[in-house]
Amino acid sequence: MSKPQETAFNPLGKRHIRSLAVGLLCGLPVLAQAQDSWEWRIAPYLWGTSLSGPVATVPGVPPVDVDASFSDILDNLDFAGMVVLQARNGRWGFSGDVQYVKLSAGSGSLAPTFGQANAKIRNTIVSLYADYQLGQGLEHELWVSGGFRHWSVSTDLSLTAGTSPARTANGSDSWIDPVIGIYGRRDIGERTYVSGWAYVGGFGAGSDHMVDLFGGLGYQFTPTTSGVLGYRYMSVDRTNGSFLYDVEQQGPLMGVVFNF
Repeated sequence: MSKPQETAFNPLGKRHIRSLAVGLLCGLPVLAQAQDSWEWRIAPYLWGTSLSGPVATVPGVPPVDVDASFSDILDNLDFAGMVVLQARNGRWGFSGDVQYVKLSAGSGSLAPTFGQANAKIRNTIVSLYADYQLGQGLEHELWVSGGFRHWSVSTDLSLTAGTSPARTANGSDSWIDPVIGIYGRRDIGERTYVSGWAYVGGFGAGSDHMVDLFGGLGYQFTPTTSGVLGYRYMSVDRTNGSFLYDVEQQGPLMGVVFNF
């Protein structure tokens, strides 16, 4: 059995994102004590995403063109957690988006070289932004955002024996993308509204490019609780040595928004 291999890893990126997260978590309560006009929103959501594009996350294993529907991903899903957070005070605010997905998947026969491949894939995305309100009326609001998105992708691969002996390998990469964008909301009825966002990033600093788009329809159940149903598209193109992650994710998104 060969020794597991690993792609180049960037620990500096993790330290940066941890510092940003600690600063956000520690700084917001202090500001909240100084001002009594903070508004908070938390929105857990489920994204029925598909995944497509060339992926090469394990050294020595050639790129694979992935084309997995949401039902394929759901069949192999071990755990997923997704949530959007917002904090606002007047025209300024902070926001964030956290996604964690863990998948387990097995292939068919790889004969004669190997018997079967089994993979465990972990994908973590953490976004932190500073927000500024461009405009607000009785029925609408528009915000501009700027910040960072941290990506961490890792794969553990095990191959059973065929004509070649069994082997295991692993690969991972972690990077930070600068991100800018806008988001907003507009009421279209007494209880209904439309909302959405558009973000771009990467610019060669982490990934070559990154795009994140969402549009949805919301319904206000109570003054503090609403539901949103829409569609999200996200793409990223990252190459780092033998690591390649050039994928598109898209599908319906459903969430619940709590205001306090």
